[in-house]
Amino acid sequence: MSEGLKKRFNIFGWVIAIMLVTLVGRLVYLQLIKGDYYKQQSLGNAIRSITITAPRGDIVDRNGIKLATNRPSYSIELLRSDAKNVNLNDVILRLLNILNKNGIKYKDDLPIFLDNKNMPYFNFQNPDESNVSQTVLKQREVQWKKNNNIPKNATAYETWEILINKFKISKELPPQDIRGIMAIQQLMLEQGYTQYKPVEIATDANQQTVAQIEENHLDLPGVIIDVKPIRLYPFKTLLSQTLGYIGRMTAEEWKKYSKEGYQITDLVGHYGLESYLEKYLRGTDGKQQVEVDNYGRLIKKLDEVSPKPGNTVYLTIDEKLQQVAEESLERTMENIRKTKRGPHGEYLPANIGAVVVTDINTGEILALASVPGYDPNIFASGNPPSSIVNELFKTRNATVDPSPIFNYATQGAAPPGSTFKMVTALAALESGVTTVNERYVDTGIYAPTGQENWLYGEYGRTQGAVNVSDAIKYSTDTYFYEMGRRMGIDKIDEYAHMLGLDQKTGIELYETTGTISSKKFKRDYNLSILKSMVKSESNPEGKITQEQYDKIVSLIDKGNFSDYSTFLELKKMGITDSKLQMTIWQLMDATKWTLVDTTNASIGQGSNQFTPIEIASYLSTLLNGGTRYRLHLVDKIISPDGKIVKDEKPDVLDKINIPQKYLDAIKLGMKGATEEGGTASAAFQGFPIPVGGKTGTAEVGSHGTKVMQNYAWFVGFAPYDKPQILVTALIYQGGSGAYTAQVGRDIMDAYFGFTNSNNKTQTNNQQSKTTNNH
Repeated sequence: MSEGLKKRFNIFGWVIAIMLVTLVGRLVYLQLIKGDYYKQQSLGNAIRSITITAPRGDIVDRNGIKLATNRPSYSIELLRSDAKNVNLNDVILRLLNILNKNGIKYKDDLPIFLDNKNMPYFNFQNPDESNVSQTVLKQREVQWKKNNNIPKNATAYETWEILINKFKISKELPPQDIRGIMAIQQLMLEQGYTQYKPVEIATDANQQTVAQIEENHLDLPGVIIDVKPIRLYPFKTLLSQTLGYIGRMTAEEWKKYSKEGYQITDLVGHYGLESYLEKYLRGTDGKQQVEVDNYGRLIKKLDEVSPKPGNTVYLTIDEKLQQVAEESLERTMENIRKTKRGPHGEYLPANIGAVVVTDINTGEILALASVPGYDPNIFASGNPPSSIVNELFKTRNATVDPSPIFNYATQGAAPPGSTFKMVTALAALESGVTTVNERYVDTGIYAPTGQENWLYGEYGRTQGAVNVSDAIKYSTDTYFYEMGRRMGIDKIDEYAHMLGLDQKTGIELYETTGTISSKKFKRDYNLSILKSMVKSESNPEGKITQEQYDKIVSLIDKGNFSDYSTFLELKKMGITDSKLQMTIWQLMDATKWTLVDTTNASIGQGSNQFTPIEIASYLSTLLNGGTRYRLHLVDKIISPDGKIVKDEKPDVLDKINIPQKYLDAIKLGMKGATEEGGTASAAFQGFPIPVGGKTGTAEVGSHGTKVMQNYAWFVGFAPYDKPQILVTALIYQGGSGAYTAQVGRDIMDAYFGFTNSNNKTQTNNQQSKTTNNH
């Protein structure tokens, strides 16, 4: 080999050696020195930890029929790490275009909206809220600005500009596109996203949307399709106000739930049992480690911790009985609207109704109906259609304008009419002002007050001599007027309260308490009107001073004021305007209790106002002999592994002693009401077993300028000898309690398994034959 060639080989060898040393050195650096760093980088890019959403617990009826459950749905998520080499805003816009084209609502909590001129404005009220105070809305605005580093006094437009710059959004885009990108960026920010944690953008996507996302996956890096449980209410409007619904958290709820491990995008129970039972229904999420490719698509599953579903809640409700209650109520209301007329020939609205069916001996609620209802499925995704939400939650007078979200069974206080007469009867018997055998002669007009018995007023007839049982059967007003006069209002109030009226029933729902007509209530009510006339910082238009108000109250307390002397006293106080003097004197005079107030209260009129569930509680207490049970909807709660988490037992709230002979006399009168000649006789014609009942036709007067038709009540129990169930039904502006009795008949037929030939085909006939309607 020549020297030149040998020299070239040596040089080449040194070059190879240097390269090998360099390569080995680089390998040592990468493997030993930076090995852990690059291992984590590699794993982070290829392996992802995914949250597996736990199914919410089922709500089932007493027989295990699912009333609220879950179904699988497609969830659209965005993972920032997979979109790191592209413009994230472009990806968001492409995704939103697909969602909008397919009518899929994306999650949008951005409190900045655009008006019809595309000018930004703030709105911190959630779509499913109504009547939120300005103070609360301002507090939310302040907190939101603080959380997002927005100047406290920034306007909506200034905030809009800040967010455009913050999220690097092109101003050349249409304003609605800018807002969409802004909403998703804000959502990702509020969720506290990390590079490897997906953010849920939309839920319950359809197959077409999923297919389009899959087709365009190269243009949508980071967009993930996952399968998650979504709430399902199989019977739609059935029991809707009682079940409630789930939805996005308010700012106030987030403060509470964030401490309990919730994510800001989690849906929680709103209203009804979904809210009351949140801690039992919520499951525990699982985790899954998966390997994905550069586009975020699944390669293989590596490890998994299964989610734990929420508990199953068994209710005392019987789904079939609930169906009958709601269907009968709707059918009866429709029949009233079509065939019945008011006193001046006008149609009866009959567009609001409620039913409570209770087990008299345990306090279990077997059915709880409120009509109209709504479909809670519209809230299941957390993004309900705004048009429907606006209609459901619009500001309205729920007494006149039917509200589907208002639970009339637990919140709708109404005058009880003649369903209250059993209170007066028991009070009269217990206080000794009458006996079960004493007969009072109805002359048609009650002489001490000039009030008429209903039969005399409508037909010019009297009911003759009646005892307590007859008076309940025929609903003889004059009998109860006399009993009220004999014992006085305080005794009636005492027994009304003892039987549970004006008290919470204990149901696992929001409930309002009614009002017992009393001297105190009348005085306080009129004084509150007078108080509203006092001038103050919050009421600069007030007509009197606090000092003048105090002097007026002192005059009232003395109780001896004539119109002349009162006007002189008012003048001395500096109240010289004659119209104002007259207004004040009328309010002062209205605080006085009169005999007419007592007689009105004795027949369930006056200031008496109770919810259907309160009436159900009082009558259950009466009919079982004096034990007031807590009315309840939850029977038991069972964990996913079958263990009993909670088991409800009959809960006694109070006990009173009711002599059997008095109870028998009252029950006999209620039995008579369902028999020939009784006020509910037509509806119960041919019923296979003896039952008891009572109709109530309550005068309401007016709400504002609207004249209200009579409210129609029916209460009934069965069997007569050993009562098991009580049906309490109310139809607002239904005209007559005799019409509502058909609802009681339908429910009792269903409960005892009878075939009711009097149901659909004879409803019109039985109502037209009814003349006795109290």
